[in-house]
Amino acid sequence: MSATAVVGLQWGDEAKGKIVDLLTDQHEIVVRYLGGNNAGHTVKFDGKTFKLSLLPAGVLRPGVTSVIANGVVINPAALLKEIAGVESQGVEIGEDLLISDRAHVIFPYHMAEEIIYEKLRGDDAIGTTMRGIGYAYREKAGRTHAIRVGDLIRPDVLKQKLPEIVAFKNQLLSAFDPEHVAFKAEELIDEYIELGKKLEKHITDTTAYLHTQIKAGRRLLFEGAQGSLLDIDHGTFPFVTSSNSSGAGIHSGSGVPERHISRMIGIVKAYTTRVGGGPCPTELKDETGQHIRDEGNEYGTVTGRPRRCGWLDA
Repeated sequence: MSATAVVGLQWGDEAKGKIVDLLTDQHEIVVRYLGGNNAGHTVKFDGKTFKLSLLPAGVLRPGVTSVIANGVVINPAALLKEIAGVESQGVEIGEDLLISDRAHVIFPYHMAEEIIYEKLRGDDAIGTTMRGIGYAYREKAGRTHAIRVGDLIRPDVLKQKLPEIVAFKNQLLSAFDPEHVAFKAEELIDEYIELGKKLEKHITDTTAYLHTQIKAGRRLLFEGAQGSLLDIDHGTFPFVTSSNSSGAGIHSGSGVPERHISRMIGIVKAYTTRVGGGPCPTELKDETGQHIRDEGNEYGTVTGRPRRCGWLDA
């Protein structure tokens, strides 16, 4: 068995997706193990350009199994939209896409919370993508209000949990924003039951699946998101993401122990970029920085935000 991991060593946007795409032909399974639709990468395949966010790069290759593992937080509507976009370009996504039943789910109230809190922080804002990623991870750690992908195909669970959660969120959001339009539990229940039905064929126990494939000697490729300097434990805290975006996150995010990783590839680009707040010691705020941004097309794949550019900081 050969398992390779591709990890960014800066603040993300190091072209991990391109490297994963180059390596996919050498592997049978590609695993995304952290983050959500806050991270993205651009891949050129078969003469077409694909902008992927939640989907692993393996979805573009026939015969390669793509796994969205337990460490990912998923906005089901965003995932289905991304699947539809890829399929509209002639790529069929069928049973080769597997989604962990243990991955946690993003709801509209997570995004609403994030928007309000970022505004309240003012100049101290972290600079998030406003996609609700951090708040879904916070829910995961808090447990009480967490909903997992496996719950989407269990309507009884949604009907039991969401009314209490939505009532709490409405009260919280109204306290900070008197103009907050209350979420309706019934509408969210109906919406997410339908989303679950559309994703059901992909939902499975990916941890058990990966261990079975390891025992069978199949070749795995772990696709990192963001970069090591954004790791919640080892990055430039508090200006970090909400998950372990260094190699340390592979085990917890997929269920596969590090001993199975035979090759770890760290990606660095020739200059430094960063999106959002936080330190960037070599940042160039002059025409040179703008030139690097324009020539390198340093704008976010997901948000389109301009990246802060500077010299390589080694």
